[in-house]
Amino acid sequence: MELKNKASACVKALRIVDLVPDPKKAEDYEKKGKELRDLAKDVRDREVAKAMRQVAHQYGMARVEAARDFGRVAVWVKGTVTNIKTLKKACA
Repeated sequence: MELKNKASACVKALRIVDLVPDPKKAEDYEKKGKELRDLAKDVRDREVAKAMRQVAHQYGMARVEAARDFGRVAVWVKGTVTNIKTLKKACA
């Protein structure tokens, strides 16, 4: 397992995330969440790894939230956007 530097990990992570989350893509997000968790394991920078795990967690919640009412979906989208912004900031 090769530890990735911050720059290469961030480039890969930001290619994985959708900047406009859509709960209808729950299956895609499960796959993307796994990719982000796997990538986070290999990143030296703890802040970046944590931000990746937070987005992965939000993505993992997509299916559950999509099955609930619209208000919960809005909360999920807002939380996901916040975590993506945190990832972008950690990568800056």
